[in-house]
Amino acid sequence: MKSRVSLRPDLHEFPKNGFGSLVGLVKPPASRIRDTLIIACSELGAAPDCLSFGDADRFLVLQHLAASMPSYQECENDERLSLEEVARLFDQHQFQHLIVCGHLGCGVIPYWLRPIKSGADDTNGFRRRFENGTLRLVDNHYTPKSLSERRKLLIFEHVLCQIENLLTHPFLEQRVRSGKTSMYGWVIDDE
Repeated sequence: MKSRVSLRPDLHEFPKNGFGSLVGLVKPPASRIRDTLIIACSELGAAPDCLSFGDADRFLVLQHLAASMPSYQECENDERLSLEEVARLFDQHQFQHLIVCGHLGCGVIPYWLRPIKSGADDTNGFRRRFENGTLRLVDNHYTPKSLSERRKLLIFEHVLCQIENLLTHPFLEQRVRSGKTSMYGWVIDDE
C-alpha cells in the first residue's frame, strides 16, 4: 500500500475558485479548440500527450525542468527569464485550463538535494528557486517521518509553488480571477 501525503492548506494563498474540477476538465470543449496548457517536467517525455479524456489536439504541452516556472519578479530582475511566450500562447489560444504536472519518479528534485559540485552552473536559477521556495517551505513547515515522505512532500509542494509563481504574472492572474482559466495541480505516480 502506498503512503499518502497530507499537505497543509494554510501555506499557500490561491484565488477563490481558481482551481477547476475534474468534471470541468473532462467535459469536451464546445468546438475542436486547443483549450488546455500543460506545464510538465521534461523527464515525463510523451506522457502528458497521452491523456485518455481528450483529443491530443486539445492539449498544448510545455515541458520544463521539474515544471519550474519563474515568478513575475524574477522575470523583471533577470532578462534571461521570461514568460512572454506563455503569455503569447494564452492570447493565441485563450486556454480555459492550465495544468502544472509533477511526478513522483522525478529525478530532478533528488538531484537538487545533493551537495553542489564545485563549478556547477545553476542555469536560470532553477536550483536556487527550488531551495528558496519549495525546500525552505517543506523544511520549515513539515516533519516528515522518512526520506521517502520528505521527497514526496517536496514534489507535491513544488507543483503548488510553481502555480503560485505563475499566478504572480498579471496575464494569468487576471484570467484566473475572472474565471476564464482554471488551475490544476497534478502529481503523476510513475514510481
